[in-house]
Amino acid sequence: MNEHPTNKTSGLGGRLPLLPPDTLDEAQRALYDRLSATRARSAEEAGYTAALPDGRLIGPFNALLRTPHIARPLLEWAQALTRVGIPADVREVVILTVAAHWRADYALYAHTAAAEKAGLPDLAIASLLHGEAPRGLRPDADLAHRLATALVRDHRVRDDLYDEAVAAFGTNTLIALVSLVGQYLSTSALLACFQVPAPSSDRTEEPAA
Repeated sequence: MNEHPTNKTSGLGGRLPLLPPDTLDEAQRALYDRLSATRARSAEEAGYTAALPDGRLIGPFNALLRTPHIARPLLEWAQALTRVGIPADVREVVILTVAAHWRADYALYAHTAAAEKAGLPDLAIASLLHGEAPRGLRPDADLAHRLATALVRDHRVRDDLYDEAVAAFGTNTLIALVSLVGQYLSTSALLACFQVPAPSSDRTEEPAA
């Protein structure tokens, strides 16, 4: 499905109109069913919105629906990182650190809810949302924040920080954490390019196009 580029935003889809489920082709429908059964359900459990009442997907998922051949391996990557067993608070600190650097509104909205579910302190979440150093985190979560900040802001990891991360996480989990940073750099870039907003209470019932 090709669409003419535009500088205008279109509600919760940003620059991309939301795709109604009944307009999807076979490959898109298979991806839609997978996203609905996994990401949309996880969002509901965490307390944020990934699907509207009429079934249209929002956030990065609306964009990904347009390219199932790209979305499928990205989902496999995400699921592989989930299977590593990174603690929930460490995971959410990494994601919020990356999303705040990019000012990726939907990711910040979604993962604020996920961070609350993971037990991050409210003050730490507020600091992360503003790109500030959080307080009150577990040592591993604080280290993950410093590692993610070094990667997305400084584009280098000092030897002392690297040694600390290897000692705390081990090489394999450190590779997974760096990959998680990469995953959310990709997600944040997608959200930024298409100007995907976070839903507000008066926008989650957005009319169909």
